[in-house]
Amino acid sequence: MRKMFFISMLVLLAGVLAACGSSAQPAAPVESGSSSPVNIQIETNPNPAMMGNMELILTITDGDGKPIEGATVDVSADHTDMTGMGMSGLATEQGEGRYSINANFSMSGNWKITVYVRKDGLDYKEDIEFKVQ
Repeated sequence: MRKMFFISMLVLLAGVLAACGSSAQPAAPVESGSSSPVNIQIETNPNPAMMGNMELILTITDGDGKPIEGATVDVSADHTDMTGMGMSGLATEQGEGRYSINANFSMSGNWKITVYVRKDGLDYKEDIEFKVQ
């Protein structure tokens, strides 16, 4: 039930953002470790990441820096200091290894973003520390 609520909210938020015609602004990316078979960078719109509704833009590449396209990308976020504060959903492919998801960060502070990337036998999971103002 909770998952359906969050997915519904994310779909609604995606429609509102599309209607506003806003575009993602470059942000200082949060990078995963570069020695892994998958590299993930996170940008936010707005930048810097602030409490409330925001878009997470994930750039996902392989170990050689080539974009990973056509993957299923599941994203979840959990507030590290407050149990029960979180969201999850599927990111939408934007092309060239970029995926986006709309999220509502209901509290400022430290969050853990968990990204699952699945494609053709690839099953990769990474936790990324994330700060919301």
